[in-house]
Amino acid sequence: MAKAALLWLLASICLALQSWVGDATIYGKANESQRAMLHQAILDNHPPGGKAWAEWGALSVQKRVGVVYLAEAVRTATGLRIGAVYKLIDTVFLMLSLVALFAYLRRWTSSTMALVGVLYFSALLPLTYFFQLFHPWDRLQLFLWIVLLGLIADRRFGLLAVGLVLSVIVKFDTVLLPALYFAAHLEREGRARLVAESLVLAALVVGTSMMLGQLFGDPAEASRFALSGVLDQLASNWAKLKAMTLSYPPLLVHALPLGLALFGWRGQPRFVAVSLLFALAMSLIHLLLTNYEEVRAHMMVLVLALPAALVTVQRLLSRS
Repeated sequence: MAKAALLWLLASICLALQSWVGDATIYGKANESQRAMLHQAILDNHPPGGKAWAEWGALSVQKRVGVVYLAEAVRTATGLRIGAVYKLIDTVFLMLSLVALFAYLRRWTSSTMALVGVLYFSALLPLTYFFQLFHPWDRLQLFLWIVLLGLIADRRFGLLAVGLVLSVIVKFDTVLLPALYFAAHLEREGRARLVAESLVLAALVVGTSMMLGQLFGDPAEASRFALSGVLDQLASNWAKLKAMTLSYPPLLVHALPLGLALFGWRGQPRFVAVSLLFALAMSLIHLLLTNYEEVRAHMMVLVLALPAALVTVQRLLSRS
């Protein structure tokens, strides 16, 4: 009965977000033609309208082919219009992400605290529907992040290797997860084996990323990693923070859980503590290299920080 009620709750959250927020933003009719055009452009590996990918504000998206090929296969099999296919994929993987997040948080906290974490996560999800036109990989990649974190915690090397390759084909932001795998298990015996496994995982993600770069890359991508590009991005993010002040999405999403997690840093389980450090590193990378207000791209930071934040809250409640 409890499981059925939980699924009903999560399904209600998912459908409410997709229908009432999604249809008014990213799934709106006004954007459908542009989304279809970008879908076809990635399939063709050629930017639309004779422009460069950077001119569309879509630098590097041409390499995120996994969900685009999946959507095209579903469209071909069902005859649905491509906009409906992307909404269907988003809805399925958003629901799966909420279920997976509850199971992931339940590893370290009570069912009540895990539910609190999922509800906090859900309350901030509306912010992921803004500042974008075509980013259909976000929900699938969020689900893959949660699954991969669980596999790292359990040290399921074989499944993790397969999952990492699949995730890089969807979006390359999991390339640093072999470092988390190494750091999370460093205190255990068998360090030689751990080093070997971590190197194999790193070779797989780097090799897959390089292959995608060769097949779908754009020479202009390198400019975003130059010092001038990083400084320009940092200045842009600072200007947006000043303009939005307390409504700045990263503040709303990350400030509370990161603050709680850092407050209760001592005595956290090793994987939880290492995940928190990884969350801070990922947040810094996004701050320096991306439009930081687009929290849809770094919701994994919240996933990484939530276990430590919830453990802290649980300890505080038990003391009181």
